[in-house]
Amino acid sequence: MGMRASELRNRAIGGIGRILDTLAVSQAVQRSPLPPQITARLYWTVAPHIYRHQYPTDFFHSSDPDPFKIIPIDPIRIERFTGRRYPPWYGRRQLFGAVRSGDWDCRRHEDVPHEGGPPEELFHADHIDDTPLFQAIYDRFREGVPWADTWFINRAIELLDAGQYPVWQDCETETDVYRRCEALESVYENMAQNGCLHYTERTEPIERSFDYVGAREQEIVVDIGRDGAPLLVSGKHRLCLARVLKLDTVPCCVLVRHADWMATRRAVAEVRRRPWTHPDLLDLSPGRGRSGYHS
Repeated sequence: MGMRASELRNRAIGGIGRILDTLAVSQAVQRSPLPPQITARLYWTVAPHIYRHQYPTDFFHSSDPDPFKIIPIDPIRIERFTGRRYPPWYGRRQLFGAVRSGDWDCRRHEDVPHEGGPPEELFHADHIDDTPLFQAIYDRFREGVPWADTWFINRAIELLDAGQYPVWQDCETETDVYRRCEALESVYENMAQNGCLHYTERTEPIERSFDYVGAREQEIVVDIGRDGAPLLVSGKHRLCLARVLKLDTVPCCVLVRHADWMATRRAVAEVRRRPWTHPDLLDLSPGRGRSGYHS
């Protein structure tokens, strides 16, 4: 018996997705007869549609969101980290569109399961403003304190000198630490002038180093708890800078949603009678498309 049309379509889409993924990872093209600029633009035009329909998720309801939508969130609303595990960004790629029940959204940071990663003492606390990273960024950009006089930088160097790795991204020496500080200065200046741009806004197609899903991982990524609270997964440097700059919004991707929040979303979807103000409900407001704030 031959395959049904839907099965043929799904197989074709899957094949296209694999081809496009390969093109993106290799920046597509040294073997392509098309110029790289054209191939890159083609990929970034088609890939969003492929991944939105092909990527495996825990969604099943017609009102469930695009797993890769980018939504505007006031950085002041992102007060806490997700409690799924530390470091929260491990395994992000497989979790877009995931739904989880349990108490992970309510845990204090000392109760969060650990799976290695950089030293928690530098980056993790019950509230983002209590982390040494945020305090260093605040002291540097609001109080004019030299990086070398912040506890965060001195402790990071101490840990590196003691042979610990990783400590702060890919820093391996004191020189690396101060280069990282210089990079943060540049990001701060850019955000002060242009706001917090998402990856595809600040990077031309031909210059993008990631495929479509990898690009979404470069955003400020949050989980959403049972009460709708956005909980930080990754993008902590830009979020801290945005809080210090008092930006109105930052572009965010959502990774895991609590099962209770999904029940709320589905209840809201039954009464599309007024605009909703929660960032993850914007797509359920009258006249708004499923893809959310940015495509």
